[in-house]
Amino acid sequence: MSKLSQILEFDPLDNPMYLKKVGNWVLTFLHAHDQVEKIQLAITNVIPRQADGSLQPRRIIIEQADQEHQWQINHIECFDSLENKEVLLNASEQTGGSIIQELLSEFRKYDVEVMFKA
Repeated sequence: MSKLSQILEFDPLDNPMYLKKVGNWVLTFLHAHDQVEKIQLAITNVIPRQADGSLQPRRIIIEQADQEHQWQINHIECFDSLENKEVLLNASEQTGGSIIQELLSEFRKYDVEVMFKA
């Protein structure tokens, strides 16, 4: 499984670096712009919901890709309430893909156009 196949492509008018909050998701920088080679953003769910059984999506970590307007999905952070621990998912997994689709659906409600390229 290659991370390069897990891409979010934003409309040129919807650069995630300039978005602060979209619905129940808040976008923040993980590091200062001038401290890293590639910019990383955290898309954090402010109202956690059950994604699959006991999993609650917390954050989706994305990193600026080589192609303009494309962001590589590094991983999805979830909390497993049954195991009482943090779990990392990939967007290529069924549950991870469902979380990404939920994110895209909510972004569309607020006219933020994003495509998932798998």
